[in-house]
Amino acid sequence: MKSRLTGLALSALALSASLASAQDYPAQPITLVNPYAAGGSADLIARTLAEGMTERLGQPVVVENRPGAATAIAATYVAQSDPDGYTLLIASSPTHFITPEIQPVQYEGLADFAPVAMIANVPNVLVVGSGAELSTLEELVAKAKESPDTLAFASVGNGSLPHLSSVLLMQETDTQMVHIPYGGAAPAVVDVLAGNVDLAFLNLPPLLPHIESGALVPLGVAAPERTPLLPDVATMAELGLGEFQMSTWFGVSAPANTPEDVVAKLDAAIADTLQDEELRQRLEASGVMMFYKPTDEFAGFLESESERLLKLLDAADVPRN
Repeated sequence: MKSRLTGLALSALALSASLASAQDYPAQPITLVNPYAAGGSADLIARTLAEGMTERLGQPVVVENRPGAATAIAATYVAQSDPDGYTLLIASSPTHFITPEIQPVQYEGLADFAPVAMIANVPNVLVVGSGAELSTLEELVAKAKESPDTLAFASVGNGSLPHLSSVLLMQETDTQMVHIPYGGAAPAVVDVLAGNVDLAFLNLPPLLPHIESGALVPLGVAAPERTPLLPDVATMAELGLGEFQMSTWFGVSAPANTPEDVVAKLDAAIADTLQDEELRQRLEASGVMMFYKPTDEFAGFLESESERLLKLLDAADVPRN
C-alpha cells in the first residue's frame, strides 16, 4: 500500500510540474527551425510568422536555417529535441512524408512530431515556354495524347512535389510524358524558357517575373483557389480535373509528446498572427497564400496527405529506402 501511495504521489507531482510548466510557457526564447535555405518562400514565411509570434508570446521566436539532406537535417534535429515547445519545425511534405520514404533518416515522419498548425501554401503553377505554341491545358493534353512520351516536364528532383504534380496530371488526363529532374527550380526554369523541356509544375515565386514578361505561359494553378497574383489563371479543378491540389504547404510541428497546453498556446499565437492584415499582405505579395488549419485539422490533413502522396510515389516508381 505504501509503495502504491508513493507512486501516486510521484505521478501527482509530475502532473503538477507539467501543468506549471505549461502555464509558465514560454519562459525563454523559441527556436523555429527552417529546413530550407535563406531567401526562399519558406524563409519568408518563417520570419514573418516568427515576428508575429514574438509579439503575441512575449518571448523572442528566432528562425534558424538548417538546410540539407532534403529537409532531413532540420527534421532530425527537431524530432530529437526536448518536447518542451522551445524547438519547432517549419513542416512540409518533404519533412513528414517524402524524404523519410525515399532516403534513410533518423526519425519517423509522423510519429516523432506533434502537429501544431498549418500556416500557408505556395501554389504550384503549370507553365510552358512561350515558344511551345500551347496556350491552354486542353491543347497540352491533346498534344500529349497524340504523341505519348514526347513532351518532357521539368521537376526539382525525384519525388519532389513538382514531380508528383506532373505524375498526377498524367493520371488525371491519361497521358504519358518524360520526366527531367533538376537540382532546383532555377535550372528547371531556365530550360523551360529555352525550350529544352516543354512544361513544369513549379512554385509561383520564381515563375512570376517570366509569366509577367510573357516568356512563360501559365496553364493552370494547382491550388484550392486562384492566386491573387494570377487572377485570370484558372485552378486545375476549374479546368475539369476535379480536386487537383498540389500546392507546397507549410506548417509548424513540435517534437512528439510536447504538452497539449503548450501546443494550444502555440496554435493560438499562430492563428492570431495570421489574422494580421499587414503580415498577410506581405506574404501574399510574394505569392504565399494563407492556409491556416488548427492542430486537430492539421493532424488529420497530415494523415490523409501522407496516404495520397505515398500513392503518387508508387505511381512515379520512385525508389524507396
